Amino acid sequence: MPIDFDTFHNWAQDRFDKVQVKGNEICLNSIFADSDSKFHLWCNPSGGKNERPYGVFHCWKSDRKGSLVSLVMEVDKCDRDEALKTLGISKLRGRPIEEISEDLDQDQATWDITLLEKNLSLPPQTVKINQANIYWYKKAKEYLDSRKIPSDNLYICTGGKYQGRIIIPYYSPKGNLIYFNGRTIVGSELRYRGPEKECGVGKEDVLFFTSFPERDAKIYLCEGEFDALSLAACGLVGVACGGKNLSDKQATMLSNYKVCLALDTDEAGITALERMYQKLVSICLINPTRRISKVQPPENFKDWNQFLCEHNAKIVSSYIEAKEEELESEIPYGYR
Repeated sequence: MPIDFDTFHNWAQDRFDKVQVKGNEICLNSIFADSDSKFHLWCNPSGGKNERPYGVFHCWKSDRKGSLVSLVMEVDKCDRDEALKTLGISKLRGRPIEEISEDLDQDQATWDITLLEKNLSLPPQTVKINQANIYWYKKAKEYLDSRKIPSDNLYICTGGKYQGRIIIPYYSPKGNLIYFNGRTIVGSELRYRGPEKECGVGKEDVLFFTSFPERDAKIYLCEGEFDALSLAACGLVGVACGGKNLSDKQATMLSNYKVCLALDTDEAGITALERMYQKLVSICLINPTRRISKVQPPENFKDWNQFLCEHNAKIVSSYIEAKEEELESEIPYGYR
């Protein structure tokens, strides 16, 4: 059972000068923002979308989030047991959202170990591009030069199932191979080909990072690897999720960073942007220092690589600096 609405409402009325009720939400002037007079603190005793057993709150001004237990502890300056008693909770039911968020770093490490256990390797007859024979070296260089993508750290497969594909390796923060994707340059109907399903790793299990920045740094989340590499050529940290969907695992892997959604300009990209934003908010962006922003290429360019090919890195980076905007939804936390 969730926290009783009237119990929390009565507590809020005793502690705050003004209280507003909007549907399932109890709105307060936030204690986490200076001079708030516009009820930025939204509280949901029923626990929001995921029905958290200890309720949830969200300050829309500071982006502070947590359970109603932690809010009572903060306001009343009491310990957890006293806060539970105040909210009428006599029996523990699950874990507050703060404790769930503490698992994120541990989860990332666990996934890294799990992926390593797959013993993944690049396809046979795969070599660094600058070490390939003259035929495949020229084919790969001509293709990548046409896309303005550096050939450093990329491979070419010269035989077998992946012949004629640029092999893009995915690494973990520790530098271990966890996945790869092969982009054809010889006209195959199948443009991209990843590892065989038998390896047990799918694209929804991983993210492609062009580099691994410090915690809380800005990363730019793209759909494909070449778009991520294009932004890396502009001095940004490009990351690719492999399409227009973001899995729960991928969203959690982004929890240590500020995320700019940098998706394609087509209609599907616009729809995916909202869907990814909702997932990031509901799953992992709990720390108040996290922020989500968005930026898309100009309307006459489908993606970042096309934009880069038509112009240059300086123009692309200047455009992003001018057009990137922070996302601040007015949708109450509990309705997500």
